[in-house]
Amino acid sequence: MILKMLHEILDRVEKPARYIGGEYNQTVKDPSSVKLRVGLLFPDVYEVGMSNLGLAIIYDVLNDMQNVWAERIFMPWVDMMNMMKDRNLPLFTIESKTAVKDLDLLGVSLQHELLYTNVLHALDLAKIPLLAEERTDTDPIVIAGGPCTVNPEPIARIFDAMVVGDGEGIAREIAQVLIETKGMKRHERLKVLSKMEGVYVPAFYDGSTPPRPLVQGAPEKVRRRIEPVLVRKLAKRIVPHMQLVHDRISVEIMRGCTRGCRFCQAGFIYRPVREKLSTEVLDEILNALTCTGYEEVGLLSLSSADHTAISSMAEELKKVSDIKTISVSIPSTRLDAFGVMLANNVGGARRTGLTFAPEAGTQRLRNVINKNVSEEDFVRALQLARDSGWRRVKLYFMIGLPTETDEDLRGIVSMSKVAKQIGFDLVTLSVAMFIPKPHTPFQFAEQKGPEYFEHARKILLQAKRFAKIDFHDPKMSLIEGILSRGDRKTFSTVLDAYRLGACFDSWQNLFDYQKWSKALETNGIDVKQQLRARTLDEPLPWDHIDTGVDRAFLAKEFEKALRGETTPDCRWACQACGVCNSTVKNVLERHVAQTS
Repeated sequence: MILKMLHEILDRVEKPARYIGGEYNQTVKDPSSVKLRVGLLFPDVYEVGMSNLGLAIIYDVLNDMQNVWAERIFMPWVDMMNMMKDRNLPLFTIESKTAVKDLDLLGVSLQHELLYTNVLHALDLAKIPLLAEERTDTDPIVIAGGPCTVNPEPIARIFDAMVVGDGEGIAREIAQVLIETKGMKRHERLKVLSKMEGVYVPAFYDGSTPPRPLVQGAPEKVRRRIEPVLVRKLAKRIVPHMQLVHDRISVEIMRGCTRGCRFCQAGFIYRPVREKLSTEVLDEILNALTCTGYEEVGLLSLSSADHTAISSMAEELKKVSDIKTISVSIPSTRLDAFGVMLANNVGGARRTGLTFAPEAGTQRLRNVINKNVSEEDFVRALQLARDSGWRRVKLYFMIGLPTETDEDLRGIVSMSKVAKQIGFDLVTLSVAMFIPKPHTPFQFAEQKGPEYFEHARKILLQAKRFAKIDFHDPKMSLIEGILSRGDRKTFSTVLDAYRLGACFDSWQNLFDYQKWSKALETNGIDVKQQLRARTLDEPLPWDHIDTGVDRAFLAKEFEKALRGETTPDCRWACQACGVCNSTVKNVLERHVAQTS
């Protein structure tokens, strides 16, 4: 029925390739030969979700299991969503066009907070009850994963369970548990899941701050799951029918970061650093090039230039590039000579644009955020890049950082002037509002409101003489900040915004602040109270989630930030954050036991 209805409407929607499936290298199995049907929902459109490496990894992991079939699900665009509602067409899987409500398990990727209303729309389209407490034994088990689960509370009531941490190993274990517990009551199956390290079952906890267990056996703190070594290579890469947001082969070369930028959530929740062997990386790249036909490779990590074998990898990839005419890209390049030399080696023949992230306009403020980059590093890197033939440069900055002054803002203008004087054809400033994130030193900091942004914007517009300026919407940042540090009561606001029609909130042209403002007002939310600074000793809604980094360490780092003191890269001097002292030791011991 679903396939028949699709034939009737696909010629009337934008980009029908989003929905047809049948791509080269997709996985199709006989439903009668598997014991668990899984849907992996990325709550954004196809071209965004297919660019996500995490989705590809979990898809590969689960389909490697003989008894499991995992299929992809993406959010339909607005035109398709409206047509599906008009025709009562349920949300379906890409591979087999199976109704999502007929699956055993629905896994949802939560990459950022502005996806929350999309998840609600997806469940509604799938005809699955929005709240976990309203589901019966015949509904799919709905589980979340991704970085947002380190503060699960604002969205917790939607999910039967939530995975905190790395997903490769635990995805297999969850699948096996759900196979073994088939036929049991939903509550009993969730009890089994709650005993697994890295699994949080919200219904087993109250709504206090932080939540406390209601069910015997539920852990007081949920410990983040950590993969001890990165050994997984994607055997097959799906070749999409349309251009993706990041239309290339993405290969993870390292997970975690040692630099300790105090605003960066990923830098803390993905500790410790784990590198993939350079031989494994190169093997994965060559296999991916062979089975896809792509001509661009992205080396992904939080700081790819910090991989200990990056120089040798760059040299080998240069040889491949010379033979196969491919280009290799890395994320925002380190602001030093080595970073630019690396970009020269891996960039291929096309010298288009480099991206740097100074983050702040003065050395004083860069010390506050622990961005250990000097003015000399900045000038030297840009000069080397321009001399090497790069003609465009993009510079990322944040405004509203703790202790920021007008002088710091004027420093951004000065840096754009320097970049232009060095001789780039195009200098682009990408300016975002600082958002305090859980499990970072700045989780205690104040978030500035839109009125501060307007003040800062007037100063930064002086840079228009030297650069193109892209400003992030401050009202989007405001909502993201409220959701980021919210508690379980925050969900009422999310639910009301959804009921008012909020959807695709991360798309600037579709974000509707009026809907969120009305939802905040309906729930009596004091925006200033939500954006305020937190004291170092007050309970936080995410204190029951143990990422491995000690809260006392985060508090100490925040105090150092206010004093303008920096913290060295922990590769060179351990800062005793807690991860390597406890969590990693336990993980490595378990890994040794499993492999011996």
